[in-house]
Amino acid sequence: MGRDKLLLRVGGETLAERVTGALSESCEEVILAGGGKAPPGVLSAVDDRPGQGPLAGMEAGLAAARFPLVFVAAGDMPFLSADLVAYLLGVLQDRKSLAAVPEQGGRAHPLCAAYSREVLPRLRYALDGGVRAAREFLRGLDPIVYVPEGDLRSLGDPGLLLMNVNSPDDLTRARSVVGA
Repeated sequence: MGRDKLLLRVGGETLAERVTGALSESCEEVILAGGGKAPPGVLSAVDDRPGQGPLAGMEAGLAAARFPLVFVAAGDMPFLSADLVAYLLGVLQDRKSLAAVPEQGGRAHPLCAAYSREVLPRLRYALDGGVRAAREFLRGLDPIVYVPEGDLRSLGDPGLLLMNVNSPDDLTRARSVVGA
């Protein structure tokens, strides 16, 4: 995008504000990993492995978290909902697994998923071993619950709930959905 995506506006709010709002409704603690400027009421966790991708951010967030269940969300998700967050955390708790990861369009979405803090040592081991892709990290987790797209439909359109803003076209689409 050529600039800080978290500061892009959709529906009168920055992406960071939209994601923070959804998380704040279902989580007692919200942490921004990566060392960026955190919005009010949000903790900041410095990424000890700058430039090594989202797994390094997950590591920073999980290490800073005070609670045993953690929701990991990319900061560029304009339609993340509190209902989705609560649902995935509930699945994680009910199934007693290490992660509850939604699927949409045949793809897992590990950067919009609920995790047990127990994954932290495995995450560190994977990062030390050169793993940088979140989906590759998931292959090493067991037990894990993949939540099918059909289970998400009662919460909204999975394509929107799990949408990331990765291009100018994505930003235009997100703005058109909210009418701004």
